[in-house]
Amino acid sequence: MESTQWTKTLLVVYKYLDNVAGAIDKIILKTALNSFYFSRNTYQQNNVYNISNRLINLSERKVTLINAKLLVEEILKNIPIKDARLLIQRYFEKMKFKHIAKQNDMNIRTVFRKLATAENSFRMGLISKGYFDEKLCEMFANETWILNYYKQISGKNFEEIIDIPENLLNRAVAF
Repeated sequence: MESTQWTKTLLVVYKYLDNVAGAIDKIILKTALNSFYFSRNTYQQNNVYNISNRLINLSERKVTLINAKLLVEEILKNIPIKDARLLIQRYFEKMKFKHIAKQNDMNIRTVFRKLATAENSFRMGLISKGYFDEKLCEMFANETWILNYYKQISGKNFEEIIDIPENLLNRAVAF
């Protein structure tokens, strides 16, 4: 079975996508409203070209995040419902394995096995839509917080990083 790093990454960052997109909206608004403050000292930052580029880049980032959210939702709709339910319980609701086992009337070892199968189903859904590792790395090239989280997963026990560390999340909208 190939790596499920992108599966885990997308499922964990999913809940943060709306917040980051909302923060980008606020930055866009603030940038647009403050663009008329013009002086010789701020000319390099506040000329029309630089402001336009910044607004376009921010808008493109927001589109990428929205597309990622829609991709996750679409794949969850297209995989077996039992797999989707396990992924939602584990990643969105952050249930512990013991609680998932109790909730689904399963042995805890069965939960581990079925969760691995569910993650693989999600991964296959990504691949069937043409989202291979390279494409996802390219898609999130401007989202260093997502790429950093993706890299973090490969080096650590996933149980230790079910949440995105606060320092990565804070950098999500830093420019």
